[in-house]
Amino acid sequence: MISVIIPSRMEPYLQPTVDSLFNQAEGVVEVIVVLDGYWPDPPIVDHPNLILIHRTSNTGMRDNINSAASIARGEFLMKCDAHCIFGKGWDVKMAADCKENWCMVPRRYDLPRKTWPEGGKRGKRLYEFQYISSPDDPAYQFKGCNWPEYAERVRDQELCDLMTFQGSCWFMPKSWFEHIGGLDTKHYGTMGREAQEVCLKTWLGGGRCVLSRNTWYAHWKRTKSREYKKPVKEWAKSAKYNNKLWLEGKWEKQKRELGWLMKRFKPVPGWHTSIEHVKTTRYIQEKYNLGFAQEYPVVIRKLNRDGLCDLWKELGFKVGCEVGVAKGKFSRLMLDRIPGLKLYCVDQWNNYDGQRKKRDHNVNYKEAKKRLEGRATLIRKKSEDAHYDIPDGSLDFVYIDGNHQYDFVMLDILFWSRKVRLGGLVCGHDYFNNPKRGMAAKCAVDHYVQAHGICPLHLTDKRAVRHREDRHPSWFWVKE
Repeated sequence: MISVIIPSRMEPYLQPTVDSLFNQAEGVVEVIVVLDGYWPDPPIVDHPNLILIHRTSNTGMRDNINSAASIARGEFLMKCDAHCIFGKGWDVKMAADCKENWCMVPRRYDLPRKTWPEGGKRGKRLYEFQYISSPDDPAYQFKGCNWPEYAERVRDQELCDLMTFQGSCWFMPKSWFEHIGGLDTKHYGTMGREAQEVCLKTWLGGGRCVLSRNTWYAHWKRTKSREYKKPVKEWAKSAKYNNKLWLEGKWEKQKRELGWLMKRFKPVPGWHTSIEHVKTTRYIQEKYNLGFAQEYPVVIRKLNRDGLCDLWKELGFKVGCEVGVAKGKFSRLMLDRIPGLKLYCVDQWNNYDGQRKKRDHNVNYKEAKKRLEGRATLIRKKSEDAHYDIPDGSLDFVYIDGNHQYDFVMLDILFWSRKVRLGGLVCGHDYFNNPKRGMAAKCAVDHYVQAHGICPLHLTDKRAVRHREDRHPSWFWVKE
């Protein structure tokens, strides 16, 4: 038997959650709902394996989970939020894979508010991986952060190592929950850092946290609601103790060091990469809502080259370079969009070997000079010579748009990516191949990214056409 624990506080979707658990199960399941200081209206429909625990006052999520676990009859425990639906056979699939010292999490999808609960269908957005952020991270100190790019490392695995998780659902043997001492209400308080407590006790206590891709659940992301709210003092208490226990102290049943866990998942953002890299990556994730994106390269919907300039501005970038300027139209756009931008414009403005059509580059140079003189530094040299004029790590971004033959694109990436600081952006134009014209920018970018383990690679949206140049995507990644 599997015992499902649902801590509930003023939950509007408790009934469809209970229904989904029973209806989608293929084995014997009991559901234990803790009504924390309220009675649902209308009442929850009775079921032979449904147990309701009513608390006369709000006692908090941790104590409710522990209380329900103490009376659970199942060999396995699963805790879930009171606004979820589940895949068919979730119970037998989780139980079949779970080992005695494992904590497991099913794949998590979103639940669109427009169709939940009437439609009862999961959304398309898939959330699988999170990492524990560095204590030096100024925005998120030692807590779970979305890590969609980790999926690329374990693309073909059905059971994957999971560093940490979001907390709305977890599954483990009841004996393992008792071994780790349940949830600590004395030091962690009533609520906060539940997922980190469970996963760190499991990993560092000699067990394993695992993502199961054999089944799924979908979770409704609340906005304004009456349910469990974050009690500020208790939330701060849990965060403070969590940091102190795992960063400074040692849990009484701990068998492994925190460094062992970081080494197992290396490289971990913020631990093995710069904080500047984390800041830029997180800004892009949050701005474009990419915390779920697992298809690579990541196409950012509705983003074009104008929007790319706006992104550089929002990131506070002040020093940039365009390699391959031609008439200077895009360089001019950068300068117009980013006040105070110090811009280097690199182009040999001359014919070169292998060129399909001979052009009068002096005309292009004069036009670029007219557009940019006094506002940008024009460097009339070959790319491989011009890069010596700019110090390594001095640029916030580079935009590569020169010769699109494979060798030249690869050389430009090699030369100019070194000029970009940590947390800056390495960017370029025309992510496509055209063998008839000798153009292989996509091939060169893909090979470089693969060889250097860069993930994710971002692309602009070729459907967001504002200018002729938007027909072919721009590409970029965060420098590390």
